[in-house]
Amino acid sequence: MSSLENELRTEIIEISTRLSQRGLIRGSSGNISTRLNGEQILITPTQLPKGYLRESDIVLIDTTGNRIKGNHAPSMDIEFHLAAYKARPDAQAVIHANPVITTAFSIVDKTIKGGILPQFDFLFPNGVPTAPYNPQAAQDLSEVCGTFLSTNDIIILSHHGTLAVGHSLMIAWMLTEHLETCFEVVFHTECLGGKGLLTERQTDILRDLHKRNKLTHEF
Repeated sequence: MSSLENELRTEIIEISTRLSQRGLIRGSSGNISTRLNGEQILITPTQLPKGYLRESDIVLIDTTGNRIKGNHAPSMDIEFHLAAYKARPDAQAVIHANPVITTAFSIVDKTIKGGILPQFDFLFPNGVPTAPYNPQAAQDLSEVCGTFLSTNDIIILSHHGTLAVGHSLMIAWMLTEHLETCFEVVFHTECLGGKGLLTERQTDILRDLHKRNKLTHEF
């Protein structure tokens, strides 16, 4: 096993633990992958608690989903990952999480509108699209997700969580964390009955900062 593979297996475990501790994945839900090279992908196994994985649990697959190495079957949502990598050749990592508040908003068909939260307007100036849920056509859903990801680094899967891509596992993790934080703030604000919208000028300034600085993962 190469030193790079060892490092990536360790990083998957670290990110998986962070997601679990934050409640963004629970039990055996959620899945994480990263490219090892152009032909191989490391991905979390199915039906194992993601907060208690070991490096040896991570499965090595090829770009068609065939298992190369590992004692467990790869994630059941492998099609999401393969579709994401196909849509985004620049992506090095994919995270499918199950953030509670973000998912709840998708179930009632609500999202965050511009001008509500500075962090959201700055990090996601074009919003975050929601891919429709179709339990009868997992392959079709994967293709839909791939289409959305061609122009977005993170999308919401209606009734099913989020899917993020990044040039690294850390970036995909931060996108997932930031998005759920935004939805949590909006949720609690609505519970308090508040609005407090930003002005159009304030929103435009945030979007302009995003374009000029391209600081899409910091706030």
